[in-house]
Amino acid sequence: MKILQVHQLEKTYVGKVNYTALNDVSFDLEQGDFTAIMGPSGSGKTTLLNCISTIDIPSGGEITVNGQQPHSMNDGDLAKFRRNELGFVFQDFNLVHTLTVREYSTTAYLGQRSYT
Repeated sequence: MKILQVHQLEKTYVGKVNYTALNDVSFDLEQGDFTAIMGPSGSGKTTLLNCISTIDIPSGGEITVNGQQPHSMNDGDLAKFRRNELGFVFQDFNLVHTLTVREYSTTAYLGQRSYT
């Protein structure tokens, strides 16, 4: 079963000088696959992960996660998708230093409530 499909993904950062970080990237991942993304600095690894995880918006192409295309969702559906389908492990901890372990646990639990 395919859990991730990336088809002709493109990402260009527009500015004084345009920079194409991703150009025609395509691959599929099956359930149970173990995959590493490797390359030199500036090769697009973080951009790829940010597009897949909906942190960034691709310039072109399609991303399908568990049969859903998150980049075509409205904000409410995208929030539900992120909550139910994605998990993030950041390189830095990104913790709020004033919260205790119990408060973090409670915060995660509160995120499970239903939003309408």
